Amino acid sequence: MKRSVVLFPICAAVLWADAAWAADAITLTLGGRIKEFFTVADQDARPAEDLNTAAMFNDVRISVEGKTALDNGISIRTYVRAFAVGREAVDVDEAYVDVVTTFGRLRMGEKAGVNASTIGDPIPQAFLTVDDELIGDALRPRTGLVLRDAFTFKRFTGNALGVSYQTPDVMGFKAGVAYHPTPAPAVGTFDRRLGPHDAIDATAGYEGDFAGGTYRVAGGYFHLASRTGAVAASADGVEAWNMSAGATYGGWEIGTGYMRVMPENGLTESDYIIGLMYGIGPFQISADYKVASRRVSRVTTARERVDRGTLQGAYKLGPGISVGLGGFYVTQRDATGTAWDSGGVLSGLKIAF
Repeated sequence: MKRSVVLFPICAAVLWADAAWAADAITLTLGGRIKEFFTVADQDARPAEDLNTAAMFNDVRISVEGKTALDNGISIRTYVRAFAVGREAVDVDEAYVDVVTTFGRLRMGEKAGVNASTIGDPIPQAFLTVDDELIGDALRPRTGLVLRDAFTFKRFTGNALGVSYQTPDVMGFKAGVAYHPTPAPAVGTFDRRLGPHDAIDATAGYEGDFAGGTYRVAGGYFHLASRTGAVAASADGVEAWNMSAGATYGGWEIGTGYMRVMPENGLTESDYIIGLMYGIGPFQISADYKVASRRVSRVTTARERVDRGTLQGAYKLGPGISVGLGGFYVTQRDATGTAWDSGGVLSGLKIAF
């Protein structure tokens, strides 16, 4: 049994032990999501490559939530979400406890830090979300750039064990800090030389409104210590900072995000994205553009680069049920300066309950 599976009964036991002091009965909620996607892509290939043009993806997860409110005003929430299709070595996606008071929220367990929870999706998308990196998964990578979670610090820690604190919302402003002893799922060792360690994520955000619309801004700083502690090509420590901003007006929404990654190995990276969406009734349509680039070595100014444009449309069939269709065009420029062009379409069905 994975160590993550043990967290939920422990959390449930804590809630049961506190039941005598609870103002509200403990409630349990079962939820989940099912996503099925299909993609077709035309890609540039090397002479010896035979690339399949079609691919299918699915994402099935089941969640259990338990929560109660104590008579002293403190609320406690436990949450566990597991992969329902067991093709991976990881069985539990998230497992954490929230303790919420008038002074803020304390969170412990497996969950991305405050940067990911504050920014969420940096841009609006009609059908896909920040979790759906379908295009990158469908195409043959020609660079070392990471596009999954490319604009929040979740890309460095995933849902590794950690603890975070976030202030309450005060006139639209909130801030928080998260600490992960290690970005790996393994626990129980004090030998910090085994891997990168001591990940710190500090983030602040503000949300406001104006006549007819709303706006938001957020930014954060991240630091992960290297296992070697040395600035060298083999060092695996990293520093990063990011910014995100967005606004809504009527049926329109626009968003943008930027991340600067400064690893100790010298392969500095810059990522930028902008997106626009319009929705009316059950229909939504969006367009976005993403560019990411990084140095190919410490001793040269040459850079790898990925440019991606996406157009999406979605229709809401009912509560929690939607279908979507989209198109994309991607150019990958590798370390030699060779450009690899790809284009394709995607479609799918999403059900959340």
